Amino acid sequence: MSKSQFEGAPLSVQCATVPPTRGRSGVWLPGQLGVLTRWVPPVLVDEVLAVTGRVEKRVRLLPARVVVYFVLAMTLFGDCGYRGVWAALTAGLPGRLVPDPSAAALRQARRRLGAAPVALLFDRLCGPVGTEGTPGVFWRGLRVVAWDGTSVEVADSPANVAHFGRHAKATSRPAGYPQVRLTALVECGTRALIAAVFGPMHDKELSQARRLLPSLGPGMLLLADRGYDGFEAIRDAAATGADLLWRVQAGRLLPVIRPLPDGSHLSQVLDRRSADRLAAWQRRGRRTPPPELTKVTVRVVTCQVTVTTGDGRRRSTCVRLITTLLDPAQYPAAELADLYHQRWEIETAYYGLKVTLRGADRVLRSHTVEGVEQEIYALLTVFQLTRTAITDTATSAGIDPDRLSFTIALRTTRHTVITAGIPTPTCPALAVLVHPRNLATRHRRSRVSPRCVKRTLSPYAYNKTAGSVGRKTPASITITLTPQPTPADTARP
Repeated sequence: MSKSQFEGAPLSVQCATVPPTRGRSGVWLPGQLGVLTRWVPPVLVDEVLAVTGRVEKRVRLLPARVVVYFVLAMTLFGDCGYRGVWAALTAGLPGRLVPDPSAAALRQARRRLGAAPVALLFDRLCGPVGTEGTPGVFWRGLRVVAWDGTSVEVADSPANVAHFGRHAKATSRPAGYPQVRLTALVECGTRALIAAVFGPMHDKELSQARRLLPSLGPGMLLLADRGYDGFEAIRDAAATGADLLWRVQAGRLLPVIRPLPDGSHLSQVLDRRSADRLAAWQRRGRRTPPPELTKVTVRVVTCQVTVTTGDGRRRSTCVRLITTLLDPAQYPAAELADLYHQRWEIETAYYGLKVTLRGADRVLRSHTVEGVEQEIYALLTVFQLTRTAITDTATSAGIDPDRLSFTIALRTTRHTVITAGIPTPTCPALAVLVHPRNLATRHRRSRVSPRCVKRTLSPYAYNKTAGSVGRKTPASITITLTPQPTPADTARP
């Protein structure tokens, strides 16, 4: 059953999928998530419970369906304990009909549910949400996406430390909390999650990104930073049919096969053995690469990015991009250089996930590995639901989703959960998102934020951050294509 079959179904019909037992009709009432219930209806929750074998044989005071909504509500009300989350979930319901479980009962219900149903629920809900009518999602017919990694702090318990590990460098002390490494594939125009994987900190970002390859396909343009410029990653990502626009190391060997009129040039990305052979070939003064190299043909765009802040300071960086879009007439180099800035949308998505939704100074509450997995899947699911709601609202109004506030969407969702308010077509709760006073400007100002320590791991380490705390400042950004290199260019391997 596809998720499109669930959208827009009346809640009264959805709740009828499991008939209530006499005398316990109120146990199903907490099965709601306010305005987001439209995209995660009870019939979808019942399906994932049936697939994962979590449907109860008898009706409990805490049915599995209600526990799923409770786990999702834990993400929306992360600063509340179990009883506080349950109070928010049932505040708008008739009290005489709704059960009043203890914190221990809610904890046992979470353990009974496990992580599998929430994982499958996220799998059903993730994916691109922008359409051809959604502004900012496509560039020249290609859906712009990006992938990158981040980390999430979890509770400091022996089980979490043993499984996930702590982040630590040889020159510094280990982090105060265990961390989970998470890598996601994001739709840049809407910041929706197309796919996400996570695991212990010893998992590398590149190995996690390879697990996202099945989510790529023709019609996508994948943006990535310099951490993914290995030959195997480029070869495997290009093999999915998706086009690439990746930044690479400045010193990477990229021979000039043929200069192109827009300032870019055709080149080849080689494996290590072929790169060594090509370097030896060039040292002998030969300009035509040998034909038997293991390679991926790419186009190289080199540009100079100059950032000028309001106080007159200027900083320039050479940015080297490779792309599998080889036609300079259809995909001009100047537009590609400007488009790469969209890669930062995944950083904005991570900010919304880890700061706006989870809370800046909060670690996940679960002390067991399965509890952490359940909680992360719930975090990803609620984030995806909110992004879907924002995109649908923006598309209906003909507005770029970037202009709608993620913070206001979350605040509205929390209000509708507390009041058990299910919006109707004549009274949509998310209409507040497109109110003119709540919309961001059409063109956001360019800003720079210094990479520095803003929050220490210890309240007593104040002296370590002296002079490093910075603020965002307005800036102007200029992108200039670098003059075309000659075929004699011999960058070091």
